[in-house]
Amino acid sequence: MANILNNFQKDEEGSINGVLTDREEIFIDDKELEKKLLRKMDFRIVPLLTFLYLLSFLDRVNIGNAKVAHIEDDIGLIGSQFNICLSIFFVGYILFEIPSNLILIKSSPSIWIPTTMVAWGIVMTLMAFVKNFSELMLARFFLGVCESGLFPGVIYFITRWYKRSEQNFRIALFTVGNSFAGSFSGLLAYCILRLLGGKLNLKGWQWLFLVEGVVTIIVAILAYFLISDYPEKTKWLSDEERRFATERLKNDAGKAHVIQFDKKQLFAALKDWKVYLAMLQLCTLSIPIYSFSLFLPTIVNGLGFDYVTSQLLSVPPFLCASMSTLTVAILSDRKLVRGPFIIMCSSFGIVGYILLGIPSSGVAVKYIGTCIVGIGIFPCLATSIAWLTNNIGGHVKRGIAAAMILMSGNLGGIIASQIYRPKDAPYYLFGHLLTATFLIIANFISILQYFLFKNINKKKRENPQSFLEGRSEEKIKNMGDLHPDFIYSL
Repeated sequence: MANILNNFQKDEEGSINGVLTDREEIFIDDKELEKKLLRKMDFRIVPLLTFLYLLSFLDRVNIGNAKVAHIEDDIGLIGSQFNICLSIFFVGYILFEIPSNLILIKSSPSIWIPTTMVAWGIVMTLMAFVKNFSELMLARFFLGVCESGLFPGVIYFITRWYKRSEQNFRIALFTVGNSFAGSFSGLLAYCILRLLGGKLNLKGWQWLFLVEGVVTIIVAILAYFLISDYPEKTKWLSDEERRFATERLKNDAGKAHVIQFDKKQLFAALKDWKVYLAMLQLCTLSIPIYSFSLFLPTIVNGLGFDYVTSQLLSVPPFLCASMSTLTVAILSDRKLVRGPFIIMCSSFGIVGYILLGIPSSGVAVKYIGTCIVGIGIFPCLATSIAWLTNNIGGHVKRGIAAAMILMSGNLGGIIASQIYRPKDAPYYLFGHLLTATFLIIANFISILQYFLFKNINKKKRENPQSFLEGRSEEKIKNMGDLHPDFIYSL
């Protein structure tokens, strides 16, 4: 065993089984080069991904604006049919997340991501012409199928470019697109309804779907030329920068660095308890996030505002959510701590839902409650995703784990679609209390994860040999995050 631990063979890149040579350590410690590289990466990667996700989330939640613009009456929806149309989107999304990430891993981001965008842009455009419940159901299902390639694909993509200590802020910048989409959705809906509603014999909600679908298709075509692949292949980095970008990720992962495609990594993700606990956590967090995004115009409308004013008043809570998401991500990356921030933010969200749920509170207090909910729940999304990706070694395992956790998040979306029921209008007490309950559950899961990781880290530091006993040298090289040198983020 001592021979296995102390005698490492050199790999193809010139490093010692994940341990850098002196020459490479000097290279990796070039802070000026790293700052220059990060600036270039942030400029070329993050704004584009954020904009793509903004379009994705905009196309996903604009049905909430269409509801306020009377789509239900115009196509004859009755009872809970509208909520069913919300839910069916997530069925399509869930079914194709893992297959989509497998295609991405085997192909390239510059081809697969724009292709999925073109597909969902076409579906969104055609949704403007649905005439009944069945057609809307079909359109929403295929919208979910087509959009399933973006979110898990981009999360995987970010982990192929950034170190663990840099991921939460970049994921937050990306996911902040959903809160910007929420605010922009209300503003855009207001403008479209005012300017185009009734033109060419089309309803306001039809113009909403048409405009947003066509914009998505145009952006998708441009994305074929703008999205990069991975550091070792991209053309806008110099040879020195490409090598540096690759080596610093190897150094960050240490002995958990595994780059080749291996089916064993796929099954490792399917068998890892960390993934399933993270899935349960994100599912419970996604329920308030999705319900808030889908129903905020309806909730505000229930406070006594007309449907156009409700679109405008849905903007500030989402702006508050955006600022909160970025602030928490910066602090979380600086400390490389995830769990405590999730616990703190979800607790803040619970307070907001309590304000919304108090029957005697006035309109102003309830509206402030919506802002507090946004501030609390949205940072949890990026931080919980970063917590999982930080604690998974091997890019294939990480890609599958990312798809699995986001699959559970969309399962939460199905539940969220049914929470704010028409019969509970205008106060929606049932919805507010149920979402607060899910946040409480998410809090307990976060606390459990924190102490489990802390306990395993303690064992890895105190008795690393116990993790290696009975394993061959080849198996030790491919342990990934199970290796005792890989310390979990808390």
